Amino acid sequence: MYQKINTNINNKINNILKGEYEISTLGTIDKNSFPFVSKIIPMFENNILYILISDLSEHTQNINMNDKVSFYFSLKEKSKTKSNNPRLTITGNIKKLSIDKDSNEFIKLLNSYQEIEKGSKMWGMFSDFNFYEFNPVRALYIEGFGKAYQKKY
Repeated sequence: MYQKINTNINNKINNILKGEYEISTLGTIDKNSFPFVSKIIPMFENNILYILISDLSEHTQNINMNDKVSFYFSLKEKSKTKSNNPRLTITGNIKKLSIDKDSNEFIKLLNSYQEIEKGSKMWGMFSDFNFYEFNPVRALYIEGFGKAYQKKY
């Protein structure tokens, strides 16, 4: 069903995670077991996917109940057949990092995050904003018709 992952495909997946995508979304499960999906800006740093979000957001409320999440990355559409365009879905578990905002670790993450999301240096310091670390279980990269690749972690 899926083609074998090779170095080229693995590099494409990593490049997507590093920011080579058009749109990215986060999917969480709410208290009624319904999916909730919205745009998110993840950061791939030291081979780890992070997000910076508010504890007040619907996503974090969902994560507190169920740490299983999914990220979806849409790439630039090249084909007129919309369902034949490349995309990546990666699923796994996510956890809130318990790090002090004055720590070198937090400052380093925030400085890196600011490179991909301007303005985050200010709101990232708000008390309700925290970094979450993603632990992938499975990635599904669709390059086009007949070009589907599954990677298990």
